[in-house]
Amino acid sequence: MPKTVDEISRETGFSVTTVRLVINGQSEKYRISGKTRRIIEDYVTLHGYSFNHAARSLKLNRSDTVGFVAPDLSNAFFAHLMAVLEALCRARNLLLLTVASHEDPILENRAVASLLARGVDGLVIAPCQAEIQPLLAKNRGRTSIVMIDRDFASGLFPTVVSDNFSGGLAMTRGMLRESRGKTFPFLCGHAKLPSIRDRIRGFSEACREMAEGGDGRILQEMDDSIEAGSRMMRQLIDQAGGIPPHAFMCSSLLILEGALQQIKTQIGRIDPSILIGTFDDHTMLDLLPNPVFSIRQNEKALTSKIFEYLIGPRAEGKKTVCASSVIAAELVCRNLESQGFFASTRQKAAVEKT
Repeated sequence: MPKTVDEISRETGFSVTTVRLVINGQSEKYRISGKTRRIIEDYVTLHGYSFNHAARSLKLNRSDTVGFVAPDLSNAFFAHLMAVLEALCRARNLLLLTVASHEDPILENRAVASLLARGVDGLVIAPCQAEIQPLLAKNRGRTSIVMIDRDFASGLFPTVVSDNFSGGLAMTRGMLRESRGKTFPFLCGHAKLPSIRDRIRGFSEACREMAEGGDGRILQEMDDSIEAGSRMMRQLIDQAGGIPPHAFMCSSLLILEGALQQIKTQIGRIDPSILIGTFDDHTMLDLLPNPVFSIRQNEKALTSKIFEYLIGPRAEGKKTVCASSVIAAELVCRNLESQGFFASTRQKAAVEKT
């Protein structure tokens, strides 16, 4: 079991101050002998070292923790984002505390209150409601707060999002080229969120530009889930007399999973000629024989910008700038027949805007 400073002091015979100075790498500065330093370091190597986080937090007015409120960790994008955030925190000796809101305003409020009560130094939140931002405003002086994925445009906090409009525009254009201008439906979960609204805008603009039939059809569900995707696909198949769409686009991988399950259940098989588009990317898409367009969000660039807002101003003693950063997404194409512009494996869907 790791030893505390008091235990190391008692068992090596050196003062608590001397032990702390050696552990903190300040032995040379305070002219502690090499023999003393080696004895303490050898003891710590053998037994380990445990410091009192609570006492340190009280003394430094810092908890070395960052809170992350994510909507749903079954969503591959937020799971990947959490992994990258955790790695960045670990590199800075910070502990990431993650809580899921499940897109429920009440649960989100509780999660935020719980993390703030624990004295987190920073808070990263993908809000499911605009109303959370005024509630957080009173904590700006004590805690660095960054909004991600959904920009409710309050101007109260720095915000980091992917370029969902350009992603929707690029993917829809590519799918329309592949389908020779024939329109297809867009299956959307949580359509009231700013990120989904931007994806819908991109879809609608591309349809008006290129589609033979004008605007594409948009189906909406209140939740982002496998069940929501299944319900929307069942509606499409039933209305078409038991025939699945020749092509369709989904607002998330969860919606896509439900849609594919429903086709398999109702039709018995998934026709490999069906053209598929989805936001967010996963290697499992490589297993589909279908032509697939997907939008890959850049988790590394997103988290880098998040940390710039989260830690930079505080470390430099400056006031956080409430800017909005829009990060480029990437269009990924699989199994396409055409040899045109969109036949390449990956294309940039947008440029970063700050």
